[in-house]
Amino acid sequence: MTRNYLSGSIKKALAIIECVGKSPKPLKASQVSLITKLDRATAFRILTYLTSLGYIFKDTSNNLYSLGHKIFEFGDKSDFLKTLTTLCFDYIKKLSYDTNHITYLAVLEGPHIVYCDKVDPLGENAPRAFRMRLDAHSCALGKAILAFKSRDELKEIYKSYTLHKHTANTITSLEKLYANLDKVRKNGFSVNEAETFDYVYGIGAPIMDIQNRAIAGISISGTKGSINVKSIPQLAEQVRETAKLISNKLKEN
Repeated sequence: MTRNYLSGSIKKALAIIECVGKSPKPLKASQVSLITKLDRATAFRILTYLTSLGYIFKDTSNNLYSLGHKIFEFGDKSDFLKTLTTLCFDYIKKLSYDTNHITYLAVLEGPHIVYCDKVDPLGENAPRAFRMRLDAHSCALGKAILAFKSRDELKEIYKSYTLHKHTANTITSLEKLYANLDKVRKNGFSVNEAETFDYVYGIGAPIMDIQNRAIAGISISGTKGSINVKSIPQLAEQVRETAKLISNKLKEN
């Protein structure tokens, strides 16, 4: 006789994840209950638990649920990254030439960013399999994406990861990081002031999906001589506008 090892609770949790993941837009708990045919109390209880683990994201401003950051840490991302780099390449290439700065594309994986592409205005571009990692809290690309995470998501990301000090300018406390990310979210762009490497400065902006969540980011990189108080307003506008164009293109697909 074959024993049934499938837990009812696990089956319900997976049904909820599948329901939220397949939805083209965020859902209310009542909608999840209706689609999964679970009673509302059970659906809400499981949603709350999955949210606490990072598998589901709850927007507390409107009580809508969508997939959490943990989901995107699983599986083979090669197809997604290939699609993303193909979609973004012409845009970041133009940004690189227009600003005369090296331009990057990256996604977030936990407390790190993973670079997907790089365009150099001198023509020395990265190979297609470019996958360098950096701490998200200390670079413009990382902060551009982190700024659109909730406090609960940020706490989950950094609950067991130290904000490593790379230079004298690195942010090393969550409270200071929260304050910086609030500013990034308000302005629509982030700034790296030699926070990962001495003398390396950058400006980043998020790429937003149809659910208005940051799924990736772009940035330009330079030195204090090229990215400074005088140049940041114009450069930031160019980076932000390019990210907006990519976001709009992504939402069309």
